[in-house]
Amino acid sequence: MDITIITAAIDKEIATRTSDKFGIKMGGKLYTALAKTGKISLATFSAFGTGAYLQELPAYDGKYFVYTCLTPKPEDFDLR
Repeated sequence: MDITIITAAIDKEIATRTSDKFGIKMGGKLYTALAKTGKISLATFSAFGTGAYLQELPAYDGKYFVYTCLTPKPEDFDLR
């Protein structure tokens, strides 16, 4: 798994979005690799962006909520 290529692919997909209201689903191995490089860290999110019910959750580049799932390939990702 080449983390540089995958990071570029994620960044390219993010750049196509008109809104920043989405999360990123990814396999566990990709999540671990991105966390080791510092691309995933904790960030503060609120319910529906209202500022209420603040939660510290994993985020890609400190902006986009990240969650893991069982995928056919551990390096897969999907923006939702």
